[in-house]
Amino acid sequence: MYALLSAIVSFLVQPLTWLLGLLVALIFVRSTKWRRRLGIAALVVAVIFTNPWLHHAVSVRWEPEPLSIKAMEEPFGDAVVLGGFTKLWATPVDRLHLGSDPNRFSQAIELYHLEKVRRLVFVSGGHTTADSSLTEATLAARTAERFGVPKEAIVALGTSRNTHENAEEYRAWREKNSGDATDGDAPFLLVTSAFHARRSAACFRKAGLSEFVIFPTDHRSDRDHPDRKLTLSNTVAPSPGTMLSWGALFREWFGMLVYRVRGWI
Repeated sequence: MYALLSAIVSFLVQPLTWLLGLLVALIFVRSTKWRRRLGIAALVVAVIFTNPWLHHAVSVRWEPEPLSIKAMEEPFGDAVVLGGFTKLWATPVDRLHLGSDPNRFSQAIELYHLEKVRRLVFVSGGHTTADSSLTEATLAARTAERFGVPKEAIVALGTSRNTHENAEEYRAWREKNSGDATDGDAPFLLVTSAFHARRSAACFRKAGLSEFVIFPTDHRSDRDHPDRKLTLSNTVAPSPGTMLSWGALFREWFGMLVYRVRGWI
């Protein structure tokens, strides 16, 4: 039921859905006055939500700044890598198929090889379409080993289905393995996409975990992005992809609201 409601909401919060709804309404509405209003509304939606500069101005304030790897002094215990970066429907399943926001995976491996973390913990219970027993965490762990990370420095936690459950699963595992040889009590890095970082951090704090630092990846925007400057190309010329980016941001905001109502953050 929760998955169905989530899918419905994801559809409804898309500016593209609003635009299509307004255009469809234009077909059926006979009133000249309302047709004019609907046309103006459709134009406003199209202009605002295809504007790269406006989207960047909002995103850059929502996403935390990148963390400099070079500036890290003491190594962290774990790099807790949240899922959502894999095409779970892709085949064959003998390899990892990276999807959106894949840098959390590659940068976590880089952090290990640079000796900034002592262990990689992949947390995701999403499973492949072709093999329901194969989770994203398992796939990521297997691939990390192929990329030179020792098996004993990799953990796959694959029963959680959302960020709230990710936090609870890691907390339970951490408590069980507290004080182990890989610094089970040390502060850890929470590695996730930048636009999802606020909700992730809130979930982990709610789970009673406070000794961590956010390591945001895959920023939709950054302080040096070309779209930050006011130019003709990013203020006048429409960008269809920007409308989809707004949809992702709206879904995240709605997710924050739902998590707060449910007491997960």
